[in-house]
Formats: sequence, structure tokens, C-alpha cells
Amino acid sequence: MNRRIFIQNTVLASAALGILPISCAKAAPDTEYLILGGGISGLFLANLLEKAGKDYILLEGSNRLGGRMFTRTDINRDVGGRGIGDKYDNLLPLINEVGAELIDITDFMSAPTAVYMNGELKYPWPEGEIKPYIQQFMALGKSDYLSGLDQWYQNKNMDEPYATFLKQKGLSDKEIELADISLNYNDIYKTSAINAHHSRAFGKYNGSKRALNFKGGTINFINKVVDTLKKPVLINKMITQINDSGASVTVNCEDGSNYKAKKVICTLPFTTLRDVKMDAKINKNQSKAIKKLSYTNITQIHLAHTENYWEIDDVPLDMWTDTPIERIMNMSSSPTEKQIACWVNGKGTAFFDTMTENEIADYTIKKINEIRPASKGKLEYLGTQNWGKYEYNKGAYVEFAPGQAEWFLDMIKPAGNVHFAGEHTAHENRGMEAAAESANRVYKELIS
Repeated sequence: MNRRIFIQNTVLASAALGILPISCAKAAPDTEYLILGGGISGLFLANLLEKAGKDYILLEGSNRLGGRMFTRTDINRDVGGRGIGDKYDNLLPLINEVGAELIDITDFMSAPTAVYMNGELKYPWPEGEIKPYIQQFMALGKSDYLSGLDQWYQNKNMDEPYATFLKQKGLSDKEIELADISLNYNDIYKTSAINAHHSRAFGKYNGSKRALNFKGGTINFINKVVDTLKKPVLINKMITQINDSGASVTVNCEDGSNYKAKKVICTLPFTTLRDVKMDAKINKNQSKAIKKLSYTNITQIHLAHTENYWEIDDVPLDMWTDTPIERIMNMSSSPTEKQIACWVNGKGTAFFDTMTENEIADYTIKKINEIRPASKGKLEYLGTQNWGKYEYNKGAYVEFAPGQAEWFLDMIKPAGNVHFAGEHTAHENRGMEAAAESANRVYKELIS
């Protein structure tokens, strides 16, 4: 039987027979290592422990595995992390090991070239004018603010609001407001410039020259990794409490079950960990990070098209706007098809947070029709992925506010028998490569 089906069927069958606890705790088998979170860092670590012949149990709070690598089968779209660099030295070995197929998308990736601003569609953009969505990159320039991948948390002189940095580089208040629309942060005035410097350093020092996606979506990779695991991998196990007695750690779940292990590896984003009652040797900066560390809100509004309207009005699909839908882009991994999505970042996501699905669909399609009349009658709403409101993550990825980067080295230290992994705990990398890096680090902590 397929391993994924076995996991799910075992959970469902056990519940039907009354084996799994519903309202009262039941003694679970002790294990050496208990992994909290079934995202890529948790699955990566489980794979390492599996190959080392170690005993583990993995608990995932949602009804699926993969975390922020998420293929929404209901709309047939990848809505989470999926970009792989060709120099991702932590993640690529696992990809090759499990036989996941990659597609090189480098040559047909595109940045928005059309602009809709102040009620006017501009394409081509007037020569001599700086496009609003590249103003921050122009300001950031090519200067080497960081000399390596691990320098970002060591440079307090860079730890200032990003808007302050851009102001110093000559951007006006209006230009900063326009740049804020396209930034992959919550608020240009509240995020640290360290994030931008680290992103640029990652692009340079990681060394990747090619961008890759998973053929058939990230779900294929996740399924292949899960198929390598023989120890218990349990879904629908929302963590409510972690108690480190010194001799062992007990973890309680929302369904009433509890699990005891010698060591716990917590890969939960701090946005969700802050909702968990913890009795562990947390240091001062660790406590502050768990309570306050920022994560970027991202809302994606996915659309299908019945006709290629961009061929009718002769304006590229990918575009930047100063409207609430912010950016319109092609999310496809294929050079021969288009997958339309509106990508909204940070504080801009609040515009859609209180809307129903029908209201989001109606507003978005009407706004695109207003911007691109050729699109009328040619768009269909598929669905919205709101990472800020997704209860199992409450944000797309870590984003350090001014003053938070100095917590980093303390926040990733083991707290007694509790270890921390996840993209937010990586010394060097970002995204999925960061998640894999963190799993490798914790594995060394456990096995050394």
C-alpha cells in the first residue's frame, strides 16, 4: 500500500475503532526523537534520522504534509514555496535521492513590464523613467553590504527600517510608498533593511544561476520524501503544550493525545509556537523571538482564463499596479501555458482579509477588467491562499523587524531537550534551502 495512503488510512481507521484518543490522553509509544511539524525541515530531518536507523515520530498539526510547500489540488496550483536554485547544496541531494523531477524555468521567468498607476496603463514604460517596482533594487545597488551568507545577523549597522535606508539612498517619500507595494515584506517602514541585504547576499553568494520548479508541483516531491519514511508520521496533531522535565519531553496535542521523547525538534514557525504552552529552558532572547518575531503576510488570488486577453490588447500578462491587487503575474512552470495570480504582500493583504471568497472573486475580476478591458468575460476565479490567516503558519516566511536580528544566535539554541529547526533558524540560506540547512544543523546537534 502507498505510504501516504497508509498514514492517512491508519489515522482514520484507528479513530473509527476508538483507538486514537479523542477527549483524554493516552500513553503513546516512547520515541528517541519527536519532530514537531511536517514541513520540509521536519520531513528532511525525518529522512536523515530514517537513514541513520534512529527512532522518531513526526507530528503535523494540519491534515496534510509539506507545510509551506503546498500544492492545492482543489485548484491545481502550487501556492507555497517552489523555487529551487541549482546550487541548493542542502536540498538538491534529497531531491535527487527521492527522484523528484525538476524543470528549468530560468529562460521564461519574467518580471512585470506593464504598469498601471494613477488610473493609467503604461506599456511600454516611458524611457528615462524608473519603474516604481524596481526603485528599491536601484537604491540597494550593487554595493557589497555583506561579505558572506552568514553576515546578516552580525551587522547591527544595517539593522534600521528599510524605509530609512531607502531615504538615505535618495528615494522620496512618494517613491518609497510606491516601492512598498512590490516589496515582499509587511511594511517598508517597519521591516529591517537587514532582510533586503540578506536577500541580495543570498542571490550572490549562494551561487545559483538557474531557477528550477518541481515537475507536476511540489506535492510530487513531498510525496516522494514521505515514501522514504517508515516510522510514524501523524497528521491532525495540533500541538498545545511542550513540557521538558529534564529527563524527557512530553508533548500534548489538541485531540488529547500525548507523546514522550528524549528529544524534541520543533520546526513550528514562531507565529504558531507562541500559541503553545511551553515549560522548557528558553533563554531571554528566545522567549522574545517566539513572542514577537515577524512573518510576512502574503495573499495569492488565483484565476483561470478562457482566452489569452494579453494577445488581444498586446500588453504583457505580468504587470505591476498601485491598486489593492498589487501585482498580476504568471505562476506557471511551463513556457507554453499561463497561470494567472494576483500577488498581494504585507499590509496590503488586510484589504482582502475580511472579504468572503465571492467578494474577493468579484472585486479582483472587476479590477482586472478595469485595468485591461480585453480581459472582460475571459477570467474565472479559482481560489485564494491567504498565508497570514492560514492557522498552521500565520505567515509565509520569517521577516526580521529592526532590533530582532540580534536575537538570532540565542533563538536557535537548544532549550534543554528541545531543539529548533525551520527556515527561520538558518544561519545562511533563505526559503526551502534554509529549511533544509536548519535540518542538517539540528541533525548534527542530535547525533554528535
